[in-house]
Amino acid sequence: MKPNLARIPGDRDAVAQAVLARAPRPVDPGFLASLDPSTALALGRYGVRLATIALRERSVALLRRSLLATGLGRCLRDDDDRDVMVGLALPWVVAQQLGASPATEFAAVADDLPDGHVAGLLRRFGARQDITLAAFGWEVVTTADGPDFSPLY
Repeated sequence: MKPNLARIPGDRDAVAQAVLARAPRPVDPGFLASLDPSTALALGRYGVRLATIALRERSVALLRRSLLATGLGRCLRDDDDRDVMVGLALPWVVAQQLGASPATEFAAVADDLPDGHVAGLLRRFGARQDITLAAFGWEVVTTADGPDFSPLY
């Protein structure tokens, strides 16, 4: 299977970037209500792609942006928590690789989201100590442009 940056289209990254640029901190329910539900896909894809870029650029700021995009996307679309956690394994591992505390980074982003299910999920997942890529169906692959993630199946 292709690595994430080759597999996941970035054609709507500009949509996600525009949403993040105008998102208040903390994000309020009125802002969420102003978003078209179709932006959830753009935010989700951007969040996954940005996790790889954060790893390549060794940037905690990009990691947080990845988590915020993912969190906002999940606030707009009610996905199964198990599916969400599969995706959250990537930024969790990236935080570790960057020498940052996953619990701290996930909690900081959760603080920027409206209180509720998604913020709670981020806090709980970030605090876990049992996360490995393989357990969540991922592997790190080396590409000509640097490390990336690829699904195992």
